[in-house]
Amino acid sequence: MTRSKIFLGVCVLLAVGIGGSSAVAKSPSQGSCSGGAIAPGVYSGLTVTGDCTITGGVTINGKVTVAKGADLEGSFLGTRLTINGNVQVRQGATLGLGCSFGFHDCGFDPSQWVGNVTVNGNIVATQALTMYLDFTTVHGNVTVNGGGDITMVDPGGLVLPIKDNVIDGNLMVQGWEGAWFGIIRNTVGGNVKATHTIGTRLDETASFLDSTEIVTNLIGGNLVCKHNTPPAQIGDSGGTTNTVGGNKIGECARNGL
Repeated sequence: MTRSKIFLGVCVLLAVGIGGSSAVAKSPSQGSCSGGAIAPGVYSGLTVTGDCTITGGVTINGKVTVAKGADLEGSFLGTRLTINGNVQVRQGATLGLGCSFGFHDCGFDPSQWVGNVTVNGNIVATQALTMYLDFTTVHGNVTVNGGGDITMVDPGGLVLPIKDNVIDGNLMVQGWEGAWFGIIRNTVGGNVKATHTIGTRLDETASFLDSTEIVTNLIGGNLVCKHNTPPAQIGDSGGTTNTVGGNKIGECARNGL
């Protein structure tokens, strides 16, 4: 599946600098983007209300909010993004961080996939359409509460890939619905929990539901998998058993993950 889009509109940057002598450095501006590319620079926060991209070097010293139905894509080869705060992804919104697997200009060569996105806080998605997290470092928790769209099947099925990340805290996905969901090759310092997720067939001829693939992760705490459809599995991922410092609970224990 591709995440490429045609982005229209203009990013508006609202300055809130300190007045006075030109010799006095101004504080970073508050960023607001209603569409298009966000200019490289340092911002005190960011609110996204349209389809916006980060293709260069951006530092945000504060909260990032992806508003209802909006889309923030920091998932290009040239993306250099540091967020010194929390990220909130609201109902129907999409967040893409990290560059891998042919998304945008990332290609299909693993040697090109880069990890130039760091979040020094938490990422919380509440009833979001989806998130793409790849090769991203999160010095906090990642939480997905609900969201997705069960009606979006191939071609263009909705997916929730959480791959190749370093997450210092907990990773929790509960109640998300879509064509495919997976937690693959992550290093997680705390617990990983996947509950009440629902996947559909990417291909109507498929003999099994290709979703809920939770494999090849290094987890410091517990791995909890309950009430997922399909149950947590290796599937066709080609992945290996998770290394877990705590306990494997539910489907992940029963299915040898």
